[in-house]
Amino acid sequence: MLPNMTDDVLRAVKTDKGITDDSLDEVLKSFINQAGDMVCLYVGEDHLPQQLEVIVIRITEAHYVQTVNDADGVKSYSEEGASWSFQDNELDPYMTLLNKYISNRDGAGFRGGAWSW
Repeated sequence: MLPNMTDDVLRAVKTDKGITDDSLDEVLKSFINQAGDMVCLYVGEDHLPQQLEVIVIRITEAHYVQTVNDADGVKSYSEEGASWSFQDNELDPYMTLLNKYISNRDGAGFRGGAWSW
């Protein structure tokens, strides 16, 4: 991932999760880089395409929730009426989007257009 993209994703995650201080920045950046690497590896890119940032944000947020609830390595977690489910493969919920990106990038997808007769 590019450094400025990491900072953009970090700001988004902190805003979404209501994190107002910098005490978790290094941990979150590690989660962001790991998620970015997974996405880049899957789509075959050296740098994270901007269109896929949202996937990195969501994976990072899910990993953050697992960590703050001491639920690393578990499939689900419940506490005081709230419950979370976690994926074995963090990319699974985003496979449709990732495959659509690959199709569009490789010219096999349909992006829409105007036709006239």
